[in-house]
Amino acid sequence: MIAEMSVPLTHRLVSVAIAAMVIVTTIEMIRRRKLREEYALLWLAASLALTILAIFPDIPIRLNRLLNINYLSIVVMLVFLFLGMIVMHFAVVISSHAEQIRQLAQQVAILENRLRQARRDAPGEGATPPGRAAEAQP
Repeated sequence: MIAEMSVPLTHRLVSVAIAAMVIVTTIEMIRRRKLREEYALLWLAASLALTILAIFPDIPIRLNRLLNINYLSIVVMLVFLFLGMIVMHFAVVISSHAEQIRQLAQQVAILENRLRQARRDAPGEGATPPGRAAEAQP
């Protein structure tokens, strides 16, 4: 049944157009500095995969024959694979950012401690020099 199925040309063209829109949008967001290159790679890879599947629609059909899995199940599996890649990528990014935040918080705490110590050790505005402490009191 699925072996005789052919994808109409209009569906192929719509798929290629959607993939092209994703590519153009991704590149434009990079150009405007709204999206970093490291995140754009995932979207560019997804649009490339969509383009390949639009040009060669028999790939899922061949996977159907090879794995003996329903066509819809293959599509759902590919969508979950893509979403899993997104989740894994963001988990890695969040982990590295959490580490950077921890290091920055430690550096800020060290600098605040040094600043308090420097204010305590050096006479400054509002501080009474040690030799004049007796003079300042009535």
